Amino acid sequence: MSDSETNKSASADDVQRIVLCHLESLTCLPALNRVFDSFGDHIGLVLVSRRFDTAHGGFFDQLVASVRKSGVRMTFWLGFDLISAQVVAVVARLLRFMGRPALETLPALARRHGAVLVEIGDINATATLDRLHAYRPDALVVMNFDQILRPPAIALPRLGAINIHPSLLPDLRGPCPVFWALVEGRTASGATVHRIEDARIDAGTILRQAERPIDARRCVAEINTDLFLAGAGVLGEALKDLSSGRAVSAPAAGQYRGFPTRAEVAAARRAGVRLCRLWYAIRLIAAAVLPSYRRNGSGRFRQ
Repeated sequence: MSDSETNKSASADDVQRIVLCHLESLTCLPALNRVFDSFGDHIGLVLVSRRFDTAHGGFFDQLVASVRKSGVRMTFWLGFDLISAQVVAVVARLLRFMGRPALETLPALARRHGAVLVEIGDINATATLDRLHAYRPDALVVMNFDQILRPPAIALPRLGAINIHPSLLPDLRGPCPVFWALVEGRTASGATVHRIEDARIDAGTILRQAERPIDARRCVAEINTDLFLAGAGVLGEALKDLSSGRAVSAPAAGQYRGFPTRAEVAAARRAGVRLCRLWYAIRLIAAAVLPSYRRNGSGRFRQ
């Protein structure tokens, strides 16, 4: 039985209506496809974070703050990961007459599975809460999402809200766990699916974890893809745990690591840490826009 078949059988009885919360990302496309492969028939509503909404400070304000904090290199990479996913979605739609690509973008996945896709600036806004209430979800799944859920949003799903995080929590809470894992010279990390119980970041009860080795020769983008794929792979069991009340461990404070400073990014680069290699970004883009790329080995992104 395949992973996706296992995930479906594990969750189909109790979790029929899923809300997915996501911030579009090029490196998350393989995991996103895996989630829809397994749960596309149950995902009826997708909430997409409108990153450059004024609720986040606006594009220019965010750009200036990021450059001041983390420098040009980190800001460029984070912006490229976000914007390239949106550009690829447009290109893929224009080229869809050529057939389905190996990796589908979020709008394409939502269309194919009949999910309603809504861009939101604030998941805690009244209009968003009203939409969630009307959908009556069994579970809310967060993956690569940049907004903090408050109690009213957390309480709406019948079974609860869960998050897929690319580290072995409680270690390396925060937005850049793969970067910090490489900086600290770790040889292993993984993915965690945990409950969202309050406004604390990456701090809820752990449901499932998947450990993966880390190769320091690989870039942050490659490892990020692998860890999100690992998290998507155990999502079915985590949803089953959610409905049964099972948990691996109680919440733990752990270590929170935020965005690095310019000096920390520069030091990491000198130590050999690379954010993304050009060839890897090109491969992801090709897999998302060219149907023929499926025949040239792109399937490994979805293992």
